[in-house]
Amino acid sequence: MDLTPLLPQVRDDLSRGLALLNGVRLVLCLGSRAQITLLMGTPARILGAATTASEGLAQVRRHRPTLVLVSDRLEEGCGVDLVVQTKERHPEIRTLLVVSQEHRLAGIRRALQAGCDGIVAESRLLHGSGLQALHTVLGGGVYLDRCLLGAALADQEPGGDAAEPLSPRERQVLERVVHGLTNHEIAGELMVSVDTVKTHVRNVLLKLRVRGRIQAVVIGLQLGLVDWPRPGGNR
Repeated sequence: MDLTPLLPQVRDDLSRGLALLNGVRLVLCLGSRAQITLLMGTPARILGAATTASEGLAQVRRHRPTLVLVSDRLEEGCGVDLVVQTKERHPEIRTLLVVSQEHRLAGIRRALQAGCDGIVAESRLLHGSGLQALHTVLGGGVYLDRCLLGAALADQEPGGDAAEPLSPRERQVLERVVHGLTNHEIAGELMVSVDTVKTHVRNVLLKLRVRGRIQAVVIGLQLGLVDWPRPGGNR
C-alpha cells in the first residue's frame, strides 16, 4: 500500500501527539523494537521501555506512569495480560492498547472487561486514530476504534436489561462518552461541573453493571441506549 499521500497528515499527527505527551509520564511495552527506538528519539518523557509483558509490568511497578502504551503482540507474553495486570494493581494508570490482531476478539473483550482506557487498531494509526486515542485517553475519556467495537458486538452474547433505567441526563452523558469526550468536555457541553459529570458516569456504570467506561460504551450500544456517532455527523 502506498502511504505517501498520508505523509502530511502523519507529520501533523506526530507533532500534535508529541504536544499531548508533553510532561506525561510514559511507559512503553511494544513488540517492535523499531517502534520503541523511534519513540525514544522524540521529546516524550519515556520512563521505561520493554518488549515483553513481564518486563513491562516491572517498569509499571517501578515508575507508576501516567500512561502505559502497549501492543497486543510482544516478544514474550501478551499485551492484553499486561493491561489486565496493570489495571488490577494500579487502576488509576491510563492504558492504551494497540491491536494488530483485530480478529482475536477474546483478547479485546478481556481488555474491555479489565477497564482498558483505549483500544486502537494498528491499521488505523496512520488515519488519525492514534492521535484521537491519545487525546481522549489522556483527557480522561475512553477510546475504542469503531471497527473493533463492531466486531466485539457481533461476537457477544446479547446483553440483558440494565438494572435500572438511565435518566435522560445519564443518557446524554453516556452518548458523549461514546463520542470519546472527556469529563471536562462533557461538563462544558452540558454546562455542569466536572464533579457532576463524574457522578453521572458513576451512576451509569452502576446501572449497566459494568466496571469501566469502555464497557459502558459497548453495553450502551448493544442495548440501543445510544447510537454510534455517524462519521462527520453531529449528535
